[in-house]
Amino acid sequence: MPQPLIFNIQKFSIHDGSGIRTTVFFKGCPLRCTWCHNPESQSFEAEQIQYPDRCETAGKAYSVEALCTLLMRDGIFYDNSGGGITLSGGEPMAQDEPYLLAVLKHLARRGIRAAIDTCGHVPTGRFQAVLPYVDTFLYDIKAVDEALHERYTGVSNHLILDNARFLSENGAQINIRVPVIPGINADDAEMGRIIRFVRENVRTAQINLLPYHKMGQHKRVQLGEPLNDMPIVQPDSLFDEPSPQAMQAIASAWQAAGFEDVRIGG
Repeated sequence: MPQPLIFNIQKFSIHDGSGIRTTVFFKGCPLRCTWCHNPESQSFEAEQIQYPDRCETAGKAYSVEALCTLLMRDGIFYDNSGGGITLSGGEPMAQDEPYLLAVLKHLARRGIRAAIDTCGHVPTGRFQAVLPYVDTFLYDIKAVDEALHERYTGVSNHLILDNARFLSENGAQINIRVPVIPGINADDAEMGRIIRFVRENVRTAQINLLPYHKMGQHKRVQLGEPLNDMPIVQPDSLFDEPSPQAMQAIASAWQAAGFEDVRIGG
């Protein structure tokens, strides 16, 4: 069974689902989001990250048994807090399917809740396969305008939107996560499209509005990627971070559309 690469395992996480969690960050993603705050997650191959005082390799393989043994060590914290495991990335749904299923089944047998943080750009059959073993999908929607989505992520959003509908129609618990990027989707027009799509197509438990931050720009330099080689757009199109006032206004727009549980961050 092929072993996907993992570039981080974050314990005691409180931002990737309910309760205390361990978040597993898989390496490799089908999208190339210009604003990506984890650019080391995009390639499926191991990479070197150069810090001022050291060099580290991003990407380590774990067998299913080794990974699950590591994840189970904090089972008492999951039980006491209503937490569990979150598979993130990169894109966990783009990893080797038998490996992913083996991990999820192992966790399910031991009563550990599992969440998947996903961009949604994978064949629908993959969601169908994991659905019985996943408690919550943390589902990213970045833009509804197809041309806008393709320009800044490198792919169409048709499959992403279709998979969101599929999960909703099949009873999945879905937390919609919207990265808020000024100049891309923070304006009334595009955010309004996202709100309408979710309201009309997705039964969602929670809305998480994730303000863009510039951490990814620094990481690109550490990976040896000059900013003028960023994909899709040029560096004069780099983004500003949204203000707290702008984030609150966007949250209010979601609430006005009838969404009760709207959170900034998380």
